[in-house]
Parts: sequence; C-alpha cells; structure tokens
Amino acid sequence: MKNKSSVYIRTFGCQMNERDSEFVTGILLEKGFCLADSPDKADVVIYNSCSVRKHAEDRMISNMGQLKKIKKDNPDIIMGIMGCTAEHRGKGLFNSLPHLDFVCGTGNIGTIPDIIKKIIKKREKELHVGKLSGHLPEANPRHRNDKRSAYVSISRGCNNYCTYCIVPYVRGNERSRRPDDIIKEVEDLLVRGYVNITLLGQNVNSYGKDLEGNINFVKLLRAMDALNGKKNIKFMTSHPKDASIELFETMGELKGISKHLHLPAQSGSDKILLNMNRRYDSKYYLSKIKHFRKIVPDHMLTTDVIVGFPGETEKDFEATKSLLKQVRFNAAYIFKYSPRPPAPSSKMEDDVPREVKEKRHRELLVLQKSISKNKRILYD
Repeated sequence: MKNKSSVYIRTFGCQMNERDSEFVTGILLEKGFCLADSPDKADVVIYNSCSVRKHAEDRMISNMGQLKKIKKDNPDIIMGIMGCTAEHRGKGLFNSLPHLDFVCGTGNIGTIPDIIKKIIKKREKELHVGKLSGHLPEANPRHRNDKRSAYVSISRGCNNYCTYCIVPYVRGNERSRRPDDIIKEVEDLLVRGYVNITLLGQNVNSYGKDLEGNINFVKLLRAMDALNGKKNIKFMTSHPKDASIELFETMGELKGISKHLHLPAQSGSDKILLNMNRRYDSKYYLSKIKHFRKIVPDHMLTTDVIVGFPGETEKDFEATKSLLKQVRFNAAYIFKYSPRPPAPSSKMEDDVPREVKEKRHRELLVLQKSISKNKRILYD
C-alpha cells in the first residue's frame, strides 16, 4: 500500500449509521489516511450496513458483491463491512462475500484502524462482533462531512424491544453518553460555526436513565440551549410512550430547540400496536399529538408507519389510514414489513401477501403525499 493510504466509505441506512461512518472516517484521517472518491481508487473500502429492513441488508450485500472484480484486479485492496449487518450476519458474511477481509460490528468500530493494520501485517480475515454493552470513545474526532449541519450521538442501543425491530440485537441495550462530553462536543460545533445540530438516539426521551446524577433529556436540551451561538437543535427518535408534556413545554419555550417532532406511530390499529409491543394505543398517541400541538403551535410533525405487519387485516389498515387523516403529518416514512430474526415477530406467520403489502404501501404514500402538499400550501 502507498505511504498515505486512502479509504472509501459508503453508508446504508439511518442517521445513526451516517454518524458512525463519519466517526470512522475521522479516526482514519487522524491515523494518516486520505479519502478516495470511489472504490476503485481506494486502498480500503468499507460499507456501513443497515439491517432494519431485509431490503436494505440485501442491497448492501449486493453492492459489496459487485466489488469482487476490483478485488480480483487488486488483491491488496482491503474490503470490510461494518455496522448492523456485520453484527447481524457476522461470520456468515465471509461465506456470502469471499473477497471480504473484515466484518466489524456496531460496538467495535472504534478499532477499525487496528483491524486494518492487522490485515496488512497478517493477510488474514478479521471478525470483530459482539461488543454490545460498551461505549465508543467519548473523545470523538472533529471530522464532519458537512460544514453547517452535524449529528451528535447522545445514546446507543434500545431497551424497548418492539417485536418487529432488530435494533436491540445489533446495537445492544441503551447506554447514555456522559452529559459533559455531549455538551463539550456541541459547544465545539457551535464555536466552529455549526448551526443545525441533530441529537441521535434510538429513544432520546430515555436519555440519562442509566446514568448517575440528576440528568434527563429535558435537562440536556436546556443545557444546550444555554450555550453561546446561533443554533437549531433537533433530535430523533422519540418514542410516544416516553414523550412527555415537559418535553413539549421545553420545545415550545426554548428558542434554540427545533419545533420538529418525529414521533413514530407505526400503526393506527390497537391490535397491531399491542402485537408490536409498542406499549400505547391509538387513543394515547392521539392525546400526545393534541397536547403537542396545543403547547407548540408553530411546529413540524413527522412519523413512521409499517404496513403488512403479521395479522394486519383490512380493518387494521383502515385504522392506520384514519390515523394519518386525523393527524395530518407534515411527512410520513412508510415501510413494508419484513421479518428480521431474531426479533419476536419473525416467529409469527408473515401472512400478509406481498402484493397486499405493496398495495397498502402505495395507498398510504398517495394519501400522505396529498396531505403534505396541502400542508405546504397552508404554511406558504
């Protein structure tokens, strides 16, 4: 390899994955790497993977498979997969992708420079998964992909165990970062001219429950709002069962905190919500929306919806349509259900035919597009 090795990183999936890729880019730049703009120009190629939906996982594996020719032409190039699929598939990825050099799970990504060094020295495949209880280094590298917007991770993992969701199995249980380290990171971003900062966590409302001392998410937001500098601090994701009136009041009161609330509903059917282990019903969800809109009148409201969950009847689907019509979200991210072992719903019969899932998916997309268009007209 050249004296100054180059790395190409491609990200699949959510904002948390985007931040993890940025983190790995930063630590590699600190080790003397430079960035390549395509796989064929790189010494190291890393794909950061998503496992939340089967389609996303399959797409990443297919894309990595297409790099086999590059590896054949350049045997010295190092190719790796990091993130959720790495954690989920583990050693099996080497069977699917023989040209792969390393597999690195979500809790091990801080060791990627060492993994690369070992491969250069020994030319052996490296498997690093299973570290789901620790933290990434709190002293994050300063590299950012954008010049004005930045992600800041405040916690990792999830304790909710929704029956359809693989996240707790690939990111572990919830671990909150220390508040002083988060504040220091945000303060540094503000000094450097960053305005739009998005706080990331699988459930930001649970922040601090695993920490000693008198700290919670609302207090963290207040501490950030008090920092000097122009700011617009967003956050995601909020779980409806934990989104409090105190949070809404804080959003309404503080000028530096965004008025955008992303509150995943997932379904409008109480039966489906129960089977999803969401721990609220549609009445409870609608009451949260009512309180939020009363307290934060000038707001933006978005959600997530899953269609085709096991046992979803036409009546259940109509309840979801009704929820979208009642709430009139600014935007909704609508997904077709797919089983994600070892999540509990993968043991349920996937009894909604694919064509029905696709029909319901299209129907909700059309409905939400109409709602979003009309809301934009109103706001304009």
